[in-house]
Amino acid sequence: MLLLVAHLAAADESTVVYDLFLAGRDVGDRTVTVRYLARPSGERRVLEVVSEAETPLGSVRCRQSGQSGPRGATFTTNLQVGTVLSEVQGIEMPTGGWQLVRADAEGVHESTLTAGQAHFTTLDLYDPVRTRRLLDKGRVGVLLAETGAVVSGELGAGTPTTVRIAGKSVVGTRYVLSAPEGTAEFVVNNDGVLLSSEVSTFGGLLRSVARTLPAPRNFGVIDVVDSPGAGVSEEAL
Repeated sequence: MLLLVAHLAAADESTVVYDLFLAGRDVGDRTVTVRYLARPSGERRVLEVVSEAETPLGSVRCRQSGQSGPRGATFTTNLQVGTVLSEVQGIEMPTGGWQLVRADAEGVHESTLTAGQAHFTTLDLYDPVRTRRLLDKGRVGVLLAETGAVVSGELGAGTPTTVRIAGKSVVGTRYVLSAPEGTAEFVVNNDGVLLSSEVSTFGGLLRSVARTLPAPRNFGVIDVVDSPGAGVSEEAL
């Protein structure tokens, strides 16, 4: 019979750099790298997000890593605001919701969030598959992967809009979350890539805008070879 052999070594990868603005002033940038890995149980994505900005609260340095796939997601955030350090680790539970561990100057804190309390995380905004959760309009909770806090609000239906990127108007869909803390805005294109966002954080309204769009996905090469057996041996997650 025929055996399909996928080349997994050269994983597809995309990188997007965002400019960060506070009160209209350029204060830093954010680099997001997503690696796409083919697995027998489905695609797995590995994210690296590095943000650096000068804010009213001091210099902000945030490094985040995460993984997501059919079996859920995990993330780790290391945040420095001025001289204050903190770390948050999250594991998505099989039934939905999150198990969190936060470490800061006051010690280590553990908590559990239900699926109703945390519908998606801020790191999901950089995962072109998990951004689909923005389609679920209504009452939602958003887990802030940077701090471990949760913001609850009303997520409205998406509306068409455009974002100016590299001198061109790029079509996207705008989603607005209305919460007691204020409103947040996210614009995503048809490929699930975040084009821009506006959130209240670090002492002001932080706006991020992509400098360029990522290159089109490369889904790899598949070889077809003769196989005498009926079984297929594949790499597990």
